[in-house]
Amino acid sequence: MIPLLIATSVNLIALGMILPVLPFYVTQFNDAPLVATLIFSVFSAASLVTAPFWGALSDRIGRRPVLLVSVAATCASYLWLASADSVWDVFASRAFAGATSGWLTASQAYIADVTTAENRAKSLGFLGATFGIAFVIGPTITFAVLGTSSDGNLVVPALVAAGCTGVGLLLSFFFIKEPERHETHAGSRFNLGILRDQSLLRLYLVYFCIFLAFTGLEGTFALWVRDLFSFGPKQVALYFTFIGLVAAVVQGGLIGPLVKRMGEARVVFLGIVTLGAGLGLLPAAFSPWLVLAPMGLIVFGFSVIGPSAQSLMSQAAPENLKGSVMGLAQSFASAARIVGPAWAGFVFAEVGLHWPYFIGAMLLALVSLAALPLLRRSAAT
Repeated sequence: MIPLLIATSVNLIALGMILPVLPFYVTQFNDAPLVATLIFSVFSAASLVTAPFWGALSDRIGRRPVLLVSVAATCASYLWLASADSVWDVFASRAFAGATSGWLTASQAYIADVTTAENRAKSLGFLGATFGIAFVIGPTITFAVLGTSSDGNLVVPALVAAGCTGVGLLLSFFFIKEPERHETHAGSRFNLGILRDQSLLRLYLVYFCIFLAFTGLEGTFALWVRDLFSFGPKQVALYFTFIGLVAAVVQGGLIGPLVKRMGEARVVFLGIVTLGAGLGLLPAAFSPWLVLAPMGLIVFGFSVIGPSAQSLMSQAAPENLKGSVMGLAQSFASAARIVGPAWAGFVFAEVGLHWPYFIGAMLLALVSLAALPLLRRSAAT
């Protein structure tokens, strides 16, 4: 897994550079908060349509070809973003990036191929830790390349991100081999009959709601600190560095012992409660430093849910459909990433800047009740 994790981390560093300042690519052309938050939705809308295709394609032709093609397309999307001269160009470049973002689905399926059920959550946690590491390094690079001004030149981060994915493409080409376990199970096609499995369907719905609440924060956070503390792209990048640090520690070191001690289902439940508590407490942060405590709770909760839920999904999946199951999970996440920033942006603009977080906390309180059958099923086994 080491070559895969290294290549994935390089690709994620590029994403970590762009994500904190993405709304500012829009506000330089259009200052409406709702328009700015929709930049996250357009990526996810495109990903929603194509993620099952990429997952099923990786089941048929292999994980490595999907990785190579989708990483190359991601590199091209950052070059497009760097050259954007209108808000429509910005949105089009992110739609293209979403449509060709099959490398994450293929990476998750790759790990499911080469790990046992007992070690899968821990291994997926290592993949999640690459997100954390990338979100330490990526926003830090953005902070550096933006220079001394509070706004900076947004072309440079996009160009550096393209360079990072170019390196990721080379690493994938020279060092990642097709997993042997996958080679014995190739030839399947994507099938929505997967949703007849009640355990998988419940996991998908929980997964959707988690991303719905989290992406509401993701889409509005830059605007929230801008309006509350008059912060710009550089300050937002520093917050994302903190987010990445917490995620790296949790997914790289804590997720394995937590799952071993509690089991995946209980860890998912713990994550839901912690994420909801962090969202509910975030509006109480009346100074920049106080933001860190609820943000830590949010990142901890979100970080433990992902690998644990993905492990449960892969264990419930037929051997020849793991890529399809992971691809469909990404579609549910993408659907939430479409709706999440959109509803949060609307509430932010029309109701109040704190209300996306209050509503997200209330949603997760209901999701925790819906997740209780997972705990009962886990106890029974």
